[in-house]
Amino acid sequence: MKRIATISSVLLVVLGFVVLPALAFTPPKITLERIDVASIQPFFIKPRIGYKDEKDPGKEMGHGYTATMSLAYVLKIHNPNKEPVMLDELTFTANFDGFEVNMVNVDDDSWIPGGKSNFVRLVTVNEAMPTIANLMVSAPNVEKMTEMKTNAGALVSKWWKDVPDFSFPITITNGSAVFKDEKGKEVRVTFKGDWGEKTAAPAEKTEPEKKEPEKK
Repeated sequence: MKRIATISSVLLVVLGFVVLPALAFTPPKITLERIDVASIQPFFIKPRIGYKDEKDPGKEMGHGYTATMSLAYVLKIHNPNKEPVMLDELTFTANFDGFEVNMVNVDDDSWIPGGKSNFVRLVTVNEAMPTIANLMVSAPNVEKMTEMKTNAGALVSKWWKDVPDFSFPITITNGSAVFKDEKGKEVRVTFKGDWGEKTAAPAEKTEPEKKEPEKK
């Protein structure tokens, strides 16, 4: 009887290992390594033909062609597992000065070796006029620009001028990626990042100078 009970216990343990799901792999880590200016044109909304000066501005063209700005977001993806994992999909939102300007989606598969890091370079394109229009159609954006004492045209013009020096904050939010291992198991990770000028640091406190006592 004891032998039967022992065999039953062993069978239960074996079956338990069979039905237990395999543990998922360790989620990879995604960080924003840097942002590069891939290409940029001088800011304009309505280009002109035959422009000479303000008195002779030439002929204004239509709205179909405006200045463009292309930024490259370089993401570092580290795989902490011993086995390789595949980046299956990735998405994030790009923001200038806290305003959403791009939605980025990637569906190309990319393998990251075990214990190694890969770099993914994603280029986005902004057009001046559509960017201005998108800012103007959102009530929260209009309210925020009013608080900043600016307007859509002036704000986008500033971005075009200042982006080579990254003198305004650029952030990526709502970052999400799906990874799969060689057996098809998958895991989703979230990420965010920031680049460019941050909020100014508080001024350092200095101790008042100590005055020497006057000699009598």
